[in-house]
Amino acid sequence: MKPVPSFPSQRRRGALGFTLIETLVALAVAAMLGLLVFVSFTTLESGGIRASDSSRLQDHARVSMSLLSDDLSRAGFMMNGPSGQGRCARLLTYNGNLNPSQMVNQWPVSGLVQTSSGIVPGTASTTFNYAKPGGADTDAVTMFYAANFGQGGTTAPGSVRVVKATNGSLSNAALFVANNSVFQVGDVDIVVLPARNICIRFQITGTGGAANQIVHNSGSSTVLNPPNGFNGVSTLAVPAVTPAISTADLSQSYVQDFGQISGASGPIEVTYSIRPDPGSSSTPDLWRTVVNALGTVVSDAPVASNVVLLHALYAPVVNGQLQSFQSWSTISTNNQQGQVGAVEIAYVVRKPNTASRTGNPATLAVLDETYTPPAGNAWQYQVFTQTVYLRNVAWNQ
Repeated sequence: MKPVPSFPSQRRRGALGFTLIETLVALAVAAMLGLLVFVSFTTLESGGIRASDSSRLQDHARVSMSLLSDDLSRAGFMMNGPSGQGRCARLLTYNGNLNPSQMVNQWPVSGLVQTSSGIVPGTASTTFNYAKPGGADTDAVTMFYAANFGQGGTTAPGSVRVVKATNGSLSNAALFVANNSVFQVGDVDIVVLPARNICIRFQITGTGGAANQIVHNSGSSTVLNPPNGFNGVSTLAVPAVTPAISTADLSQSYVQDFGQISGASGPIEVTYSIRPDPGSSSTPDLWRTVVNALGTVVSDAPVASNVVLLHALYAPVVNGQLQSFQSWSTISTNNQQGQVGAVEIAYVVRKPNTASRTGNPATLAVLDETYTPPAGNAWQYQVFTQTVYLRNVAWNQ
């Protein structure tokens, strides 16, 4: 029997593996699959970045809007005497370091159109360095309220004593009270004159022992008391107090004592404004500035980044009815600064426009203004609005 012949050529072809054409086809398929995976990953990554940017923008806007709304809702708190006593159309404050020739009308809430060289309210030299973004006015919004009481002597501050009808001094703002044990030198207080519908901020410079006197002298020990006492209040106020304050106006007055001021205790002035980021002058931030009754800047820091515009409108309350929202200049012209019952706030916030996939509209409506986004497609812009009703609208009711 003859042996079965072998086929060496077939064994060699099996040992060699894939042909060149098969290898090239396999490589092409692998490359296509890799490209699909890469494109899918890039798309998911880009989408994730955009979602993260949007989420971060929403979070920053919500937190900062909540903070601003909380401050607005407190506007005027404890700034016009105790509940149930006389109300004040305006609170007069003095700070010789800021303006030695004028007393300032301190409203529960007020507005200011920013200019580049404008000064942040309550500070001596902090400039905005920011104005007119996208052709629109950006505002600084200021609230004035009592955060809490400071620290007094053995008796807690905040007690109110009726001023005796026939006593007092106009020249040094000296008042005789039923009991001066709760007052001490350095306390900041507010004197309420119900007969004149005026409140005045002072700092106590002396107490009178058996006479139960509290004194608010001007001088080197304080910059918060106007020269010449109540007479100085009458002449330095803008507009002036006419007729001038008399001893008769001191009858049945009230003293709201806030004790020793430390940090953000007692009356504080809070301002929100748009200013450049401290680390990048091209990045606009929303800043919160707090100044206490001694004129000390307690805090001044950004609370949200990439906020390019802050705008506000104000609604006065007349005869118990909330009126339409107006600019602060209109409120001032109508002498309704102490009657504001609601504030409408709007932000324009930007976020990186990842991969430049979405363009911006030509303009954005921001309450009664129009904001024009800058040329290019590096950023996306969004408007956030909120209406805040002031709890202390009774300031002038």
